[in-house]
Amino acid sequence: MENKTSYVAMSLLSSAGLYFAWRVSAPGRGPVDWTVIGLVLLAVLWNLGNLGTRLYRTGGGRSLWHLQRTLLFWIVGILNTGLAGLRDVGAWGHVVGWLFVVVAALDTYQLDRTERSAQTAGTDGENSAH
Repeated sequence: MENKTSYVAMSLLSSAGLYFAWRVSAPGRGPVDWTVIGLVLLAVLWNLGNLGTRLYRTGGGRSLWHLQRTLLFWIVGILNTGLAGLRDVGAWGHVVGWLFVVVAALDTYQLDRTERSAQTAGTDGENSAH
């Protein structure tokens, strides 16, 4: 049975869930909040791990570097935009953060295309052991 799951899409959805859980629990995080954040973080890591495995099997180290580069762009962009304070809006770091978000979005689109081409080519590698 072929696995047609898009790990790029699943990673984006679980990351949005992580951001939402983080923002909703902002005033005072209790044990339930940390449990939810931890579980959603595990979902993000699970999907990214599966994506990394799929990319490594199909494209080797170069495709894996693409994933790492995209994650770096997202992290730097989100830290300088979404998690920046109100006093930082308009500063050079905030502007650079938005540039990183735009580059990360474009890189994510290219990563999704790479994953889809690997799926359609049948070189996913997940069922090659059988």
